Amino acid sequence: MDFEPFLKFLANQRACSLQTIRAYRSDLKMFHKFAKDKGIRRINQVDHSVITAYIGHMQQELNLRSAQIGLSDSTIARRLAALSSYFDFLCAIEDANLRNPLKGRRNRWKKNDKPKPIDDLTVDRLLAHIASSNFRDRALFKLFLSTGLRVSEMYQLDRDSIAIQTEMKSNGDELILGRGEVIGKGKKRRTFYVDSETLTDFALYVASRTDNQEALFLSERKQRLSVRAIQCTLETLCVKAGVAHINVHRFRHTYATRLANANMSTIVLKDLMGHESFNTTLKYFKLNDTTMARGYHAAMEFQRGDS
Repeated sequence: MDFEPFLKFLANQRACSLQTIRAYRSDLKMFHKFAKDKGIRRINQVDHSVITAYIGHMQQELNLRSAQIGLSDSTIARRLAALSSYFDFLCAIEDANLRNPLKGRRNRWKKNDKPKPIDDLTVDRLLAHIASSNFRDRALFKLFLSTGLRVSEMYQLDRDSIAIQTEMKSNGDELILGRGEVIGKGKKRRTFYVDSETLTDFALYVASRTDNQEALFLSERKQRLSVRAIQCTLETLCVKAGVAHINVHRFRHTYATRLANANMSTIVLKDLMGHESFNTTLKYFKLNDTTMARGYHAAMEFQRGDS
């Protein structure tokens, strides 16, 4: 099974990031190995029974992250989604007679689009378990929380990526903010902002550096911290803090949820997160009970005032 034309299509026509391409390649290779072990050589041999067997195989596969038998539902859903996209590509581009065996399949392995913010208590526990001398990790995770950057975007940052600006508030106080730009999904450039508290952690980390590397976050070998290394750093921190595994992307959900509950306009939030669609933005945040109650009572007061 040759996945490269599909991956090139994702890169050139869909403008997917290198990180996304790597994820698709990895997931498709997993299916290829399974199919090869089952004696399946041609893509048109893959039918519903093969997909069912593949799901059963994943349910018995060793989960290296939890050291338990069986992959998580989210991992299974991701692998099936990658395979379904590959079949859609083949049907549209290479073989109109081919059928996608995952279409119309009823099962629980569907993508979960519900918001997944990290609760405040867990965030506090994570930050509390970062040593006070570990300026890098504190700056890294505070930036995730205050910028909503994707891990592939955080990887891009250099020392000079964040410019510090000073503004005067209406009461005469000084307001210090950070501003930067990244290349996001679709190779589109967008602006992000950093609050003054996080800028302090950023400045402490930069000041602690004695090297001349341009990358903002470095490994112990003084190389740019890779996406995988960022994820591993969080995994290690979760173990130290005694909390369940957290995917780095959940910091982005946390960022959106916090801003939405602070009454930020969805229009502004959409642009800050680099989304094309409002529907995508809505999948990233969850309004808390206080925010909903406040909105309800304000609306009722307005209604009574007009009656």
